[in-house]
Amino acid sequence: FYVEKRLRLDFDGLVELAAPVDVQLRERAEDAAKEISEEFELILASPDIKDSNNELFSWIRGGATIDREKELYDYFDMLLQFVSKRIRRPNYARGPHSLHPKRTIDAFEKHDVKVEGSEQSHRLDIVVECTPIGQSSVIPVAPRPKNPRYENLFTAVEAKKTNSKTEVGSACAQLLVYMRETYVTQWNRRFIWGLTMCRDAIRVYSFGNDHLLGSKDMRLTERDGRTKFIQLLVNWSFCEEHRLGYDPTMIRLPELRCWQIEVPALPETVGEQTSATSKYFYTRCTIAAADHLFGRHTRTFLATNNKPTCVEDTDSKNCKYVIKDSWVESTHNADDDMRDEAKHLHKIHKRLGKFEDVKGCYPTIIAGGRIRLNRSDSSEAVDDTTASILGDLFNDVAVPLGDSSSENSSNKSECSNLAPFRVHKRIATAPVGKPLRHLDCPLKLIKVMADVMRVHGRMRWDADILHRDISTNNVLFYETDDGQDVCGLLIDFDHAIDCSVSNYRLHMDRSATLPFMSINNLETNVELIAGLDDWESALYMLCWIGTYGFNANLAPSKEVYGKLKIRKWCEGLLDDIVDSKRQDMDSAASFYQLTKALLPYAHVETLQDLTDELRTVLFENPNLGPEFHGALKKPNKLDRKNEIDPVANRKHKERELMALLQEVLDRFARDTKVLRISRN
Repeated sequence: FYVEKRLRLDFDGLVELAAPVDVQLRERAEDAAKEISEEFELILASPDIKDSNNELFSWIRGGATIDREKELYDYFDMLLQFVSKRIRRPNYARGPHSLHPKRTIDAFEKHDVKVEGSEQSHRLDIVVECTPIGQSSVIPVAPRPKNPRYENLFTAVEAKKTNSKTEVGSACAQLLVYMRETYVTQWNRRFIWGLTMCRDAIRVYSFGNDHLLGSKDMRLTERDGRTKFIQLLVNWSFCEEHRLGYDPTMIRLPELRCWQIEVPALPETVGEQTSATSKYFYTRCTIAAADHLFGRHTRTFLATNNKPTCVEDTDSKNCKYVIKDSWVESTHNADDDMRDEAKHLHKIHKRLGKFEDVKGCYPTIIAGGRIRLNRSDSSEAVDDTTASILGDLFNDVAVPLGDSSSENSSNKSECSNLAPFRVHKRIATAPVGKPLRHLDCPLKLIKVMADVMRVHGRMRWDADILHRDISTNNVLFYETDDGQDVCGLLIDFDHAIDCSVSNYRLHMDRSATLPFMSINNLETNVELIAGLDDWESALYMLCWIGTYGFNANLAPSKEVYGKLKIRKWCEGLLDDIVDSKRQDMDSAASFYQLTKALLPYAHVETLQDLTDELRTVLFENPNLGPEFHGALKKPNKLDRKNEIDPVANRKHKERELMALLQEVLDRFARDTKVLRISRN
């Protein structure tokens, strides 16, 4: 269902989307495609003309019938060879070098072959690679191994014996699997092309952050289809590297086995002393890959800002910075961007620098901003966005202009199958944290959460920044310099909001990670979302980790898992999840039914006591009236049309309750310090 909402078949314009941006280069590609197509048609119409691909021409003349799917592999390979051989002719290398073809599009010599470099064991029908004419630092180039590797793949072809609707759908589904692995392994891939060949019908697909576009059939038994496909191959041969989906701001340094990553400099650092608009970092260590086919495609890397002279210089122990690369929903105008992580971090650093109690608990931004690309040799740099990738096609798949980021859409159902406007952003931060799975006891988790929620409160009241995504992915830790204790680190401000902006609530949407989303967040009660919702998420986090463990080695058995109440926080419809959370949080008795399933860690009783106290402050505070007690809605005797919602009412006590919650967490962290440190 998730894919179907994003799939558009019989989409016009994809072949043109692969064409060069530069006008002269585009004209050269059009001329080359026309010449190659005419030569192909001449040979096809003249059986007496001998060509190395005679078998291909005979097959097309005979109506493109096949007995076995594997026959298609050779025919497709022959077509690529025909075009590739002619692209390398000297007549296309005349004039300025900038107008020469950049590469040929070739099939790997083996077909139906296992592709290496992935945890999954996939056999691809046809692996397509780019063979540069000259040098390229962006497109993966390496001596051809025995078997193809995902990191060197340009695209893949899934072949089927017939062109039935079922077979077409099956071929597209297989491509989804291959393309996801391509995103994971290719760190510099912005979007991906895909191909299917169902008997004589070839389709090209474009895989983006929020869309999957498929072309109309390009039938090899029809002249228009052959011409279109040859035009596509020629376009790919001539076009700029960013049109293939690669990121020219990430350059592979093969001799050092690392990548050079360009990060925009902060505006404040571009001044009299330097004219540099970018900073450069070097990495061969990935923290998180873009492991989802759709969405932000967030990647994070461990990096150094010292140019390496040997491979060891980019070992993780020498990397002091984190590079985060993602495609976030935004506005066309950077000045109107209310969810800009670089801006948020810069403001937080300025406002919180004087507070010693949160020092080191939030990232310090070193560089960051919107990625800008020179779309052609003759053009000025522009923001790298989903609109700049798709060009005029973006208007056919995008949220209406008045709702340029999907969180602003007044009618979610109408816009749910449309693509939001996304901007490619990259930031460099310090320090480097570790995931919570590396913790080994609840006492350390309590200290980490105390640090994180303390800086969360400082940001809310001293910098007007509301984080809005407290989750296991966004809470990290690191050891103190003496190695005796741990510090918490709050990261990922993609969903954060600057509350000092008068209309900031217009830019809110249902954000965060499903099991940790607050009740207000799940119900999209934008007017009610406040700092207490992040505290609710923190409570859910503690319960979740206590139940499932810090890592998979501690997870409950399948038999136990099926009986856990907490699993309902991420199963079923959103309304079902809301009901489960309201029930679980409503009373001490219902909450105990949840927390009695916490894993038998050492000191787990301390974690149980902590979660009990946090729930009491949030949902059953004795210092507040009955209208604030519980989580279930209650009848209103004075107004039968409107129920009493304790969760909604607590917004009016935001500052007071946040202070009480922090006192509880700080007290537990302080009281368990001796035990916590003694474990080291």
